[in-house]
Amino acid sequence: MTSQSFEEFLVLSVDLTAFEETDLLGTGLAHQYLAKVRDACGDEVVTALLDAHRAARADAGDGAGSHDRALLDRALRHRIFSDDRLGPVARNVVKLWYSGTWYGLPPEWTDRYGARTAAETSTVTAASYQEGLLWPAIGANPPGARAPGYGSWAQPPRIEDRYLRGEGK
Repeated sequence: MTSQSFEEFLVLSVDLTAFEETDLLGTGLAHQYLAKVRDACGDEVVTALLDAHRAARADAGDGAGSHDRALLDRALRHRIFSDDRLGPVARNVVKLWYSGTWYGLPPEWTDRYGARTAAETSTVTAASYQEGLLWPAIGANPPGARAPGYGSWAQPPRIEDRYLRGEGK
């Protein structure tokens, strides 16, 4: 795993999750998540995913590193999510960041692109659940993992407007 592929994985994860890079790094799990995706899908698929993401960003960019989010979303749908090989992997990367769990790829995917033992549903580490992006996205603490304080349970979690608009943090 090169530092360049790690950086590219972070940029991909930012675009897929709508969280900032600092939030993703703050989980302490970015390296482990990239390793999990590599174990589950293989280097060739990860390289193809990162290449497709780079192309999607080029499609949506102005050449100066700035991107129109609507154009980027369209390019991601076109280059990654609609692709039979890359789409399921990208969706799993999103689920991995939000839930801390790698979900087994669909049987159609493993039949066509190869079954790997790590392609089965599993938790990456014990910290994955606690560090899932789901919790800050809904403004809640992970049940059973972090004490939120006395009486905090009296109010339901709320999803902030910026998440509903897809703007992330």
